[in-house]
Amino acid sequence: MRHLRPNVNYPIPSLSVIKTKFVNRSKVWLIVKICLALTAVWFIYLKVTHHESSGDYINQLLAALSGSEALLLFSVVFVLMLLNWLIEAVKWRYMIKKIEEVSVGRAMEAVFSGLTISFFTPNRIGEYAGRVFHLHKGKRMQATLVTVIENSSQLLVTLLSGSIACIIYMNDYMDISPMMNVLFRIMLILFCLFCLVLYFNLDLFEKFSQRFKMSEYWKQIFHVFSLYSGADLFKVLLLSLFRYLVFSIQFYLLLYTYGSYLPILPSLLMIAMTFFVMSVIPTFTLTELGVRGAIAVYFFGKLTIDVVPVLNATFSLWLINLVVPAVLGAVFIFHFRLEKNER
Repeated sequence: MRHLRPNVNYPIPSLSVIKTKFVNRSKVWLIVKICLALTAVWFIYLKVTHHESSGDYINQLLAALSGSEALLLFSVVFVLMLLNWLIEAVKWRYMIKKIEEVSVGRAMEAVFSGLTISFFTPNRIGEYAGRVFHLHKGKRMQATLVTVIENSSQLLVTLLSGSIACIIYMNDYMDISPMMNVLFRIMLILFCLFCLVLYFNLDLFEKFSQRFKMSEYWKQIFHVFSLYSGADLFKVLLLSLFRYLVFSIQFYLLLYTYGSYLPILPSLLMIAMTFFVMSVIPTFTLTELGVRGAIAVYFFGKLTIDVVPVLNATFSLWLINLVVPAVLGAVFIFHFRLEKNER
């Protein structure tokens, strides 16, 4: 005997119910964004006021800016800050277009808000999450890897420049045996060559990952390493070099602003050494400024006994290049797309 299925009417959600769920979810995301923005601003405030000589710094800054020349130099440093992060936004936009096309304006928002989120995390690793949440599509794991690749180009320039500076520094400012000098040079040259080969052969990471059994999802993620040609990576490396020169010039101009009239070539050498050591020392945001100041004082102590301008220049560079953009980025957190939207 044939059994007939009962006629069951399943309830269909009304349009009002769907709208209510959407509004409730939007309110939750808005609360999350507000909490992130307020927490970030609070962390930044604590970091600035945590600096024990921040009061002296303000007084010395005002005294330095009393002259028209110093005021002009400080203004140039601010303009260079915008150029610095514009280059970073162009780099990230160029790399991320393999996944999604973004405008320069949205790339700037992503860079600034990523900088804001980075204040929560060691070595600013939260910067990756802050950027990828500005993308429309849900390919956040791929976008995170792209951001890592893009940031590695900047790290590579810092390491290469620092290695060259280290060779000069050991020759001019360190009393070591000729054999040790040659050994260190060989190690640094081999290190640079290894980094360059690894950077221009990113597809090796995908080939290595293929040795393990993994789902199609992870295969697509690791396929990111094969998206970029040598020409693509070389262009990004050139932009990273240009950006490195920008914040090196910023550092020197700030030294000059605070009355440290050191020769430019030795100063650039010590700046390169400072950036080099900073890039290999893991730090947390709350201690980063103190580490920066200690490293800069150590190297510039080879050139001058007056370290106050060095400390002030270090604090100013950190304030202009990191704190000011991070405060602006707190506004752009409200442009986060917390829900995935595959198009």
